[in-house]
Amino acid sequence: MKFPIRILFCILLAYMNARAQNGNYELGARSLGLSGTTITLSDTFAGFNNIGALADQDGISLCFSSAMLYGIPELLKIGIGLNGELFNGVGSVNIYRFGNQNLSEHKIGVGYSHRIRFISLGIQLSYIQFLISNYGSAGTLSLEFGGLIKFSSKVVLGGYFFHPLEISQRFKQLSFLQTLLKTGLSYRPSENLMANIEYKWNGNMMHFLIFGIEYLVRGKIALRTGFNIETLQSTLGIGFRPETFRLDYAIMIHPLLGVSHEFSFNINFHHQ
Repeated sequence: MKFPIRILFCILLAYMNARAQNGNYELGARSLGLSGTTITLSDTFAGFNNIGALADQDGISLCFSSAMLYGIPELLKIGIGLNGELFNGVGSVNIYRFGNQNLSEHKIGVGYSHRIRFISLGIQLSYIQFLISNYGSAGTLSLEFGGLIKFSSKVVLGGYFFHPLEISQRFKQLSFLQTLLKTGLSYRPSENLMANIEYKWNGNMMHFLIFGIEYLVRGKIALRTGFNIETLQSTLGIGFRPETFRLDYAIMIHPLLGVSHEFSFNINFHHQ
């Protein structure tokens, strides 16, 4: 049993290197279609992508996403989130899982976001657990801060900070988690067009510059594309967005590892 566990462990490390995981728990096919330029998006997946962007949600919303990376069943990630108005802001509970029964990573987060005029801020506390079959499990707490500044309806600036609070001594030598910083700018010249640029840095001194574009066709069909300069990964996505729910699908193309797929669904229950 030790041999396949080691193989799965190597796959996990390869995944973290390819996706700059290290505290990066982005989720949602909209996010993938935009190559991960997520921190300025005020949608239902903000609890995963930038808690500071969640303040514009109203009513109650539920989101779900599932992704298989590079066509490998062991590299399956899923997540579900619930958001609702709370104390003049928006609260969020989200659950994330990556891997399988032999090697997995889980994250449970509770967050809150509040808007003050054109600035929104958010904070989230999460528990993260790593599990390796026949080896054991270890967990840690993490703290996330995020925010948005809406200079106008056309220009939005976002920032995000992730930091593990306590690394278990048992897995400390593996260095799974690192501090992560992200900043991004979104330009929206019209209601139908959005262009994003984002810069990411983590404690392993890895830097990523990514771009994403979204275009709405008659306000209902969303077409997306993105590109990561460092990893040379390109993405494509499509979304259907009626009044109360959204369906999204995206693919990520890696020049060596192949194609990844992600499907997402979310529904909003607005106040009457």
